[in-house]
Amino acid sequence: MEATSAQAPVEAIAAATDSIGTATVVGDVNGHGVEVTSTMVHIHGVSTERPSVVKYLEGIAPEKQEIALIHALEVGITELLARRARFRPTAQ
Repeated sequence: MEATSAQAPVEAIAAATDSIGTATVVGDVNGHGVEVTSTMVHIHGVSTERPSVVKYLEGIAPEKQEIALIHALEVGITELLARRARFRPTAQ
């Protein structure tokens, strides 16, 4: 998977903070911070102050942080899917 970076400014019109108050999403013109298409995910203006995320990424060279974030998302999603499968009720 290749990570790409768009340098074009995104019009920020929507913002939301999670229940812990550490993640902020500033949306695109449609008010969505994360846009999912059939082949790609676009993340617009998403920021977090979660210490574990900041600490992990600050230990990585700046030119490798974007791909490190993509890898972290892949690992996290894989784990979430595995957990869901383990706790899904089985038919008897």
